[in-house]
Amino acid sequence: MLSDGRLAEAVGWARSRGASYADARWVEREHESVALKDGEIESMDRSSDRGVGLRVLHGGAWGFAATDRLGPASLRGLVDEAFRRAGAAGAAGLARRPVVLAPEAPQRGTYRTPLARDPFAVPHAERVALLREADAALEGPSTRLRRVGVDAYRMRKRLVTSEGTDVTQEITECGSTLATLAVEAGKRPASRTDMRDVRQAGWEYVVAQDLPRRAAAFRDEAHATLAAPAAEAGPTTLVFDPSFLALLVHESCGHPAEADRLLEHEVAFAGTTFLRPEERGRLRYGAPHISITADATVPGGMGTFGWDDDGVPATRTPLVERGVFTGYLTSRETAGALGLPRSGGSARAEGWQHFPIVRMVNVSLEPGPLTYAELVRDVDDGILMLAPASYSLDDKRQNFHFSSQACRVIRRGQLEGWVRPVGFQSLTPAFWGRCDGVADDWELHGFISCAKGEPLQLMRVGHGAAHARFRDVPIEVVE
Repeated sequence: MLSDGRLAEAVGWARSRGASYADARWVEREHESVALKDGEIESMDRSSDRGVGLRVLHGGAWGFAATDRLGPASLRGLVDEAFRRAGAAGAAGLARRPVVLAPEAPQRGTYRTPLARDPFAVPHAERVALLREADAALEGPSTRLRRVGVDAYRMRKRLVTSEGTDVTQEITECGSTLATLAVEAGKRPASRTDMRDVRQAGWEYVVAQDLPRRAAAFRDEAHATLAAPAAEAGPTTLVFDPSFLALLVHESCGHPAEADRLLEHEVAFAGTTFLRPEERGRLRYGAPHISITADATVPGGMGTFGWDDDGVPATRTPLVERGVFTGYLTSRETAGALGLPRSGGSARAEGWQHFPIVRMVNVSLEPGPLTYAELVRDVDDGILMLAPASYSLDDKRQNFHFSSQACRVIRRGQLEGWVRPVGFQSLTPAFWGRCDGVADDWELHGFISCAKGEPLQLMRVGHGAAHARFRDVPIEVVE
C-alpha cells in the first residue's frame, strides 16, 4: 500500500497549480483462478497489477492520468499530464457544462472484507481436489462438456483528496463457475451454466456452496431439459428463480437508473435511459409489490465497500418504491449536475488506470411477504424459470428479450416435469407491472463482469432477489 505521503504530495502539487479539486487513488489488484475442463486442468492463472490514478478538476473540466511508475518524477509527470488533459477537454468543448461536485464531508477510515479463511492461502491441491469432485458429479450418460472453476480476487485501495479524505480499503472476493452440456442425436443440446456465484467473502463461501451437490443438480437439469417437450407459446404465468430475477434486475432496473446515462455520458457505448428527472415520484415502474434498492452496505455483496471512488461512504438508495420510480445511481459529478444534495455513492473504477464512472452497487429486488410454496400454490398453469440464457435490450433499457436455460412446469400449484427453454419479450414497466407476488426467500448473487464505459471497464456488482410471480407473460418456444 502506498502510504508514505506520495499521494498527498501529488494532490498538493495539483492544488498548487490551481486545481479546484484533485484526488489520487492507489490500487493494487490480484487474481487467482483454477479451472478444469472434462476432468483435466485447463488453466491455473495468477495475475496482479498496481498503480496510481490522478484526477484534477481545472477550468470546469476533468483531467485524468494514470501510471504504474511511483517515483517522485513520475508523479510530477502525472500531475502535468492530468492538467494537459483538463486543458484539452476545456479547449475542445468536451465538457458541455462545468463539472460541479455534490458536497461531501472529508472521510477517514479503513474498510476490510471480513474473512474466515483467506482464499489466496488455500493450497492449489485443495482447490483442485474440490473441482475434481464437482467435475465427477457433472458426468452423465449424455454429458459432452464439463467445466468447473474457482476464482479469488483482491483489491487494495487508498484514496486521498484535496478536501481532506484519506481512506483505505481491502476487498476480497471468491467464487466458483459450473458449466455442462448434454447432447443426444436428434435433439437440441441442453446446457446449464452459472458464472455468477461470487461473493465478497473468504474460502468459507465456496465450501458452503457445496460444489459437488450443485454440479449434480446442474447435470440432472441439463438431462431433463434434453428430454423435455416444447412448451406451448402464448401468455402464461411465470415464476422466476432468484438467480434469473437477479439478471433481470441488473439489466432492466439497475442500468436505466444510472445517472450518467441520463446525462448522456454513455450514449456511444451503453446508451441512455427512459427514466427522466421529471418522472421521479410519478412514473409507474411496476406493480406495488416491486421495490428496488441500491445498497452498498449489504454484507458479502460484490457492490459492497466502505467508500466509493469519490470518497462517499457506502449508503442505501431507493430506486423504485412500491412500484414507483424514485431515484438514480449517482456519483458526486452526476448528483451535482442533477441538483441533488449529495451523491448516492456509486462512482467506481475497475482499476488504477480507469476514471471512476457511475456503476451499480448491490441493486436488489426487496423481498415480499409470501413463502415460495405460497407463491407456487396459486399457479394453476405456468412455468418456473430456473436460469437465464441469452438476452438483449434496447439502448434505453425499455424493450428487452430474455430466454431461459431450464424450465419446470407448474400445474395446479405443483411442480410437474420439464419443458424446453422458452423466451419472452416485454417493455420494462409493462413486465414489472405484471408482478403479483414476491416471496420472502431473498438471496444475494454476484456478477463479475458488467461492461460499461469507453475505454471499457468490467465491474463486479451484486444483486439480491427472491422468487417472484408474473401473470399473463407471452412466451415463445426457443428453437
